[in-house]
This record gives sequence, structure tokens and C-alpha cells, in this order.
Amino acid sequence: MASLSTPAIVLRAVNYGEADRIVTLLGRDTGRLSALARGARKSQKRFAGGLGLCAVGVASLRERAGAELLTLEGFDATGGHSALGADIGRMAHAAYAAELCSKLCAPRQVEVAVYDWLAEFLAYLDLEGASAERLRVFELGLLGGLGFGPAIAACAVCAGASHAGRDASAVAFRWDADRGGAVCAGCARGGRPITAAARAALLHLAGLSLGAAFREALAPDVNRDCREALAEIINHHVGGPLKSVEFIAKLSAASSGGRP
Repeated sequence: MASLSTPAIVLRAVNYGEADRIVTLLGRDTGRLSALARGARKSQKRFAGGLGLCAVGVASLRERAGAELLTLEGFDATGGHSALGADIGRMAHAAYAAELCSKLCAPRQVEVAVYDWLAEFLAYLDLEGASAERLRVFELGLLGGLGFGPAIAACAVCAGASHAGRDASAVAFRWDADRGGAVCAGCARGGRPITAAARAALLHLAGLSLGAAFREALAPDVNRDCREALAEIINHHVGGPLKSVEFIAKLSAASSGGRP
């Protein structure tokens, strides 16, 4: 049975039996996978630093003959995110990012850029706190990195051909997740109207780094429109509700830093 080691981020961990845990990891060299961590709830040596949500470390894994789950033989935490667990807004955003990766990343599909994007997001989240603008940038970067990025600047159907020569600012658009994002009025068959301000904000955010995103400040109504537009794209690909979204929504009224 083959053994392997990879930098990894814990996306999910659930208790199994009396002492074990089933862990979902995003491995930099392996992609998303699930593994059985025997004795994880009792062993402090093999799983140094624990297997908490969004823990970053090096996973030692072994293939199990005829089994879907690998065996997680050890996890050595290398990056501490001490502020995540101490702040509910940070933890909510971390949980959302982890759930997105768990739902959107195909199993055993190596996605180095996605791993690095999530690791960078968690580092900024730990250092500077939760930000709606940075969360939008993370969503856009993740979708784009996985090939699911929505059309924003031009029509997803005609790419501007149907309104060539017209003032781009005068073209009305609708947002249709089934057709890949913004769709001009001439190509629209459904969807809902999206404002020029929301499209401009999405386009701007798509060009930002995670570091620069924290300095941005969207108007509440524009943030709402951007959040809803990206949620439609995400829901189209995950095929079901995300548990972390409801939790973040409950925090939005209580803390501006945790606003989704």
C-alpha cells in the first residue's frame, strides 16, 4: 500500500466510533480527499496541533487496499491560525471558505492554485479579520481557478457581438447562473436584472488580490447584489445549500466585520 505526504488544510472532520475521526483534506499535492484518522480523538503525538477546522499542516497518508478512504497516519500542524477560533466572525468566514472548497473541488483532482488561494485567504483572515469584500474576492478567485468563473464584463452568450458599436454603459444586462453570469438583454431568456453598479463592483473585485481586498468598502446594497449574484453561481455548481451560509447570515446584523 502506497504512502504519501502532502501539505494539507482540514476542510471537515467528523467523529467516527469511539476514538476515530473521518477527515476531509485539501492536499496541495493530492487535491480533495477523505481519510480515516484512527485514534485521532486520543492521540496527541500523531496529530500534533489537532485536526480542527482549517488547520494547516503536513498530512501523512496511506492508501487502503479496496477502500475509498485513505488512512491518515499523522498530521503535523505547521501554520497556526490562533485568531480564527477566538473570533466568531473569522471562524464563520473560514468555515464558509472550507465548505466551498469541499463542495466545489473534485476528489483527487490536484489544484495547487486553489490550495494556495485558500491558504492565503486563511492567513489574511487570521491576521486582519473578516471582510465582506475579501470574501467576494475569494469567491471570485475560487470560481475562476476551478473554471466556474462567471461572465461579468461582457455577455456570457454573445460576448458583446449582439450590441457591437453601442455604448457599453447603456446595455442592459440580466444575471443568469444557468448561462454563466451576465447576459445582455438581446440574448436573455431568463435570469434577473443586475445593476451596472453590481457588475462594475464584481469586475473590480475580480481584479484584486486578497491583500488589497481588505481596503475596499462596498456600499451595503452593492455588496448584497454581488453576494446574491455569486451565490447563484455557487448554488448552480454545488447543487445544494451550504450550511455555513446561514450561520454567516446570522452574524451580519451583529458585526460589521462579520458581514457576509
